[in-house]
Amino acid sequence: MHWILGRRARFGLALFAAAAIGLPSQLDAQTTLGVKGGIGITDLSVENSEGISSRTSFTGGGFAQFMLGEQFFVQPEVLYAPKGAKYSDLSVEGTYELDYVEIPVLFGAQFGVGQGLTPRIFAGPAVSFEVGCSVSGEAEGVSASVDCGDFGLETKSVDFGVVFGAGLGIPVGDFDIIIDGRYDLGLTNIDDTDYEFESDSSAKNRAWQFMAGVGFPVGG
Repeated sequence: MHWILGRRARFGLALFAAAAIGLPSQLDAQTTLGVKGGIGITDLSVENSEGISSRTSFTGGGFAQFMLGEQFFVQPEVLYAPKGAKYSDLSVEGTYELDYVEIPVLFGAQFGVGQGLTPRIFAGPAVSFEVGCSVSGEAEGVSASVDCGDFGLETKSVDFGVVFGAGLGIPVGDFDIIIDGRYDLGLTNIDDTDYEFESDSSAKNRAWQFMAGVGFPVGG
């Protein structure tokens, strides 16, 4: 599992670098590099949602923002983005833990409102590479955690989705405080289980993500 995580993480970083290098040379010289972190409130869109509730976990990573003139920008990111959901079944309480390296490429616009504050809106596609999948549960004081495959669940290793949200940039000395909230809508049916006695089910990731971070202007 560790070597798979390493390969997928390196692949994600390579895509991030390609997105940055591939930008047209006519882009404005103003560029911001930064890191961010916060919480993700996630659940699964399933056909039978009875007993399913949201899971809260840490999400975060790095980003690069390239200005397209004075107002518009493109912002590729590489994030560690746990997803999944909690479940309750009779006397069992547990969690579907799906961990991803997610690469959104966001396109947005920012608006100056005085004193350097810059509200912004953004949207764009995202691709997520699964780096972990497990199921944990507790019943009558006994807890256990197993890989999804050992639990009889198979999931797709790649999830495609769209991200949209809004944020605020606050200048503080030589760097910016970045705050944003977004909705991450998975478009892929991640359930890849081979059902023998019933029709295939559908499960799609959904997440609210709230993050704060710092950005360091390196051009302009």
